[in-house]
Amino acid sequence: MTSISFTSGELLDIISALEEKENLAYLVDYDPGLAAYYMNLGNQFQRIYDKLQEFAPENRVANLVLAVN
Repeated sequence: MTSISFTSGELLDIISALEEKENLAYLVDYDPGLAAYYMNLGNQFQRIYDKLQEFAPENRVANLVLAVN
């Protein structure tokens, strides 16, 4: 089993970087498909961040686990 932990701040940094990539893909590269890809990734991290906000500040760490059966 493999796991990765993200703090709220790290998630916000990832979301911000993905938004920047989305804007560059759309405005500079004129590639709406690539922009949509980055937007979808950003939305997934945003959902994780939103879920973390439901917890007490000392417990706001997302532990993502990859489990294979």
